[in-house]
Amino acid sequence: MPVEPREVISALTALFGGVLAAFVLTNPPGGGWAVYTSDRELSRWISSQPTGVAVGAVVAVLAYALLQRRGSRRIAWIAMAGAAAVILGMRLAVPGVGGIDALIAVHYVKTVAAGVILGAAVATVWGRRAGQLALTLGVLATFLTAHAFELVFPAQTTSTIGEPSWWLLGPMLVLAVVAAAVADGSTGIQRATGRELRLAITTAASIALANRALLYWIDRQDYTSRVSSWIVIGLSMVLVLVLTWFAARTIDSTGGRFLLAATGVAAASMPVLVDIGGPFPGIEHWQAVLVGAVAVAIGLRVAMTWRSTIGGLFVVALIPMVGAIWPNLGQDGSMLLVRLAVLGVGAGLAFGSSLPGTAAFAAVGLGIPFVSMVFHSAATVFTGVVAYGGSFDGAYAPLTSASQRGPYEAMLGIRREPTFTGGSFADIFDIPAYDDRVAGIALLIAVLACAVGVRALARPTATPEPDSA
Repeated sequence: MPVEPREVISALTALFGGVLAAFVLTNPPGGGWAVYTSDRELSRWISSQPTGVAVGAVVAVLAYALLQRRGSRRIAWIAMAGAAAVILGMRLAVPGVGGIDALIAVHYVKTVAAGVILGAAVATVWGRRAGQLALTLGVLATFLTAHAFELVFPAQTTSTIGEPSWWLLGPMLVLAVVAAAVADGSTGIQRATGRELRLAITTAASIALANRALLYWIDRQDYTSRVSSWIVIGLSMVLVLVLTWFAARTIDSTGGRFLLAATGVAAASMPVLVDIGGPFPGIEHWQAVLVGAVAVAIGLRVAMTWRSTIGGLFVVALIPMVGAIWPNLGQDGSMLLVRLAVLGVGAGLAFGSSLPGTAAFAAVGLGIPFVSMVFHSAATVFTGVVAYGGSFDGAYAPLTSASQRGPYEAMLGIRREPTFTGGSFADIFDIPAYDDRVAGIALLIAVLACAVGVRALARPTATPEPDSA
């Protein structure tokens, strides 16, 4: 079969678009910041991070809804190019930002633009096998590996993982412009019915809002013990799972399976993502990216011949299961890469086996991993600190209009005020210790609940037999 150059360009653009959108929307709650300001302002700034991510996930569905009404792939490519240009402009603007309000505004603009890119990418390639696989690869691989950049502090940033690379922004913008120029005017965007759009928008908004509200509730509790922490987080996880189950059973079966698969993958991923983003993962960034991308690609390839969403969920369930049995296994070094590889293969298989035919539901499912904030809270239940003595490389640049404070030191619990020289510092500090065993059990239950939901959707609905009268 001859290769259509236009479709190759579309697939490449979707791949880069998925990577860029996922990188911007990957913003773990909490974390350390290269922003120095007062306690009150910093709290407001940190609170804006998950809110912006939730907004971006909903915007992705809204962007698809608007673009499918126009029906033009060229307009969708132009929207992607425009949104990429906005993110590029925000990166240029960040070093000159002088206050928290402006920095928050930049963050919201970025997440909205990322949502537009994700929604436009779904609109342009959904229904075309190569394009939708490329988009899924870009989104999923980036979600699993972007945390590797979490402690690489640029001078100023609106994200715990930093700003998108020029090597990502440049090709993304060029490819989107080229795709718009060569787009086939006779090929339109997959249309959605009014009911599908209403369900998609309602589902995306409800899941994003539920996770954000529950995260707020979790963060505002005055915990007196680990038991009280787990009661609040466990109840929050149950509410998220019940909401997802209800949404999955309300929409069609393929869309419902994709929602449950995305939720299960998000739950299983958190232990690995927390370790990758930790202070001492023991791996290089390029190693995490390479292993994650190859593993997801293998999982997607396997799904082309063996479609098993439950099989994929069982593979990713190995991650929290091992965490529950052996919490210290593979927290750094080569074994962390092994865990990432297993997670990537299972995630690729689960996603690839459940990709829905309806683009609107695809936009919802691709956004779920980024708004799964409750699962992240389950993987980061604080139990104490571990002392560490050593050196750390880093840099910071305070906001020009804000008073000074050290959120990075507060996160790590440094015992003596270090002297920053723009290069490195050496000191004794404490790093947080998490309740990995209980987190493994809780997240394993969440993954299995999603697998049971997928199985329930696969069962044929019994129809009453007609009366013999």
